[in-house]
Amino acid sequence: MKTKSLFLTLMLTVTIPVLLLAQAQDQNDSGYKVIYEADRDGNALIGSLEELIDYVEKGNPIRVGWELGVDGPNTTKLIHWTDAGFITIHKGHVFAQISSIYSQGTSAPSIEMPFVSMMNAEPDGWVAIVGTTGLLGQKFKRDPEMIQVYKGMRLSEEEIEEEFKNQERTKVKTKWAVLVR
Repeated sequence: MKTKSLFLTLMLTVTIPVLLLAQAQDQNDSGYKVIYEADRDGNALIGSLEELIDYVEKGNPIRVGWELGVDGPNTTKLIHWTDAGFITIHKGHVFAQISSIYSQGTSAPSIEMPFVSMMNAEPDGWVAIVGTTGLLGQKFKRDPEMIQVYKGMRLSEEEIEEEFKNQERTKVKTKWAVLVR
């Protein structure tokens, strides 16, 4: 009888931690998982575009992330993530409309302590569509502070307008994540 009791105690001592560890692992794995990543030219880096399209066609929640710029002494890399809003599949690619946000700006690369701040206090300051092609099309309100920064760089009105126009269409590295449970 003592042997049975010892055996049962030993089994429970080993089994319960293993089950708890497995449950904790399941909880850690729940959430979003990146299933597709593409470079700035829309070339696949990770995953399958067909798998992403399959998730979209089944109505799964999708999150999209993208990178702007590069890390360097005079540059900054920004990484943004958001829920994909209105999603379109077109010619074998996925495009996500990004809901409007307040415009924001970041600290210059030369500033030691990074910060992100509101560019203005107006809602609907920025909207975008980002695609697995690497194209980010964005529209934003022209912030007076940003215009002053460009003027401080001695840009003409035409050059400022060209700078804004260039920002409306840019190439970005994208990541696409789906909800896994």
